[in-house]
Amino acid sequence: MSDQESKPSSGDLRDKKERAHIKLRVVGQDLPVNSLRLLFKGQRIADNHSRKELGMEEEEVIEVYQDIRSK
Repeated sequence: MSDQESKPSSGDLRDKKERAHIKLRVVGQDLPVNSLRLLFKGQRIADNHSRKELGMEEEEVIEVYQDIRSK
């Protein structure tokens, strides 16, 4: 990793008041992202949905499953 600070992409230049932190635990990195299904309250979501769009409250969870059809 370099010692230089990374600059935020234009997609990250939202108002700081709207930013929210999430807890994320990565168990493995050997799957392509298109082989994963993201579910919130039983509904499939896209990887670009925000907490605000989903109406997420503190401690709610997004479930991630491997889509076996993508293998």
